[in-house]
This record gives sequence, structure tokens and C-alpha cells, in this order.
Amino acid sequence: MAALDGAVEQAYRDAGLNFRPRFYPYFRLLMARGSASVGECVAALGFTQPAATQTLQMMVRQGLIEPVPGRDRRERRFALTIAARAMIPDLEAAWAATAGAARALDAALPQSLGATVDAALEQLERESFGDLIKKERAR
Repeated sequence: MAALDGAVEQAYRDAGLNFRPRFYPYFRLLMARGSASVGECVAALGFTQPAATQTLQMMVRQGLIEPVPGRDRRERRFALTIAARAMIPDLEAAWAATAGAARALDAALPQSLGATVDAALEQLERESFGDLIKKERAR
């Protein structure tokens, strides 16, 4: 997966976009909702709270999102900045190219990449990768 992320990140750079693959799900969520709290990102995207907080802070530092008022003073919400919203057409073009490349890769494989990933995730639900590592260390 690192090879795929690296290629996608390079494609963003080639397009002149200061964007990382890990930002994609958060960016799309904020495009759809307007704003979201860390907890809402965790619930909607399935990442851990520390991972979500780290990614959102990276996005703040890069000027992609900004804190916005919540329903009360305790709630921290985030929304896309004006600069980030201006990037949407270029990002959508990059996402379309990435989706096309994924379809081309999928067509070139003997078995669908999506099916392979789905099967791997199902197996990992039955037995975690950490457990597999422990078994291998015990051998």
C-alpha cells in the first residue's frame, strides 16, 4: 500500500497540490458535512481518536481546515478553509485520475484488487495482524 500512497502523493505534487492521501477521507467528509468534530470524524471514518486528531492538526497546519465554533465552547469542530475549497476542482480531477488508474490496475490483475482487499480485511477481522505476528514470533 505504501507504493500506492507514494504514487498518489506524487500525483498531487505533480498537479501542484499540497495534499496527502491520508487527508482524503477527512476532506471528503468535510466537503459533505460542512464541518465535523474529531468524534464525528472517528465515528464516520473508523479511525482512532489519536489518528484523527493528528491528521486534522496536520491539515490545520497546511491551511486546509480551520477550527469553527461548535454548539458549545467544549466542542471543537473543523471546516475547510477558503483556500481548500478553491482546491476542490483540481482535487476532483486528481481523484478522477486516481480512480481511473485504479480501474486500469484492477483490470490488469488476475483477481480484482478490491476483492483481494475485502478478503484480506475479512480475514483480519477473524484474526488480527498482530496475532499473526505473535504466532510467527513463537515459531
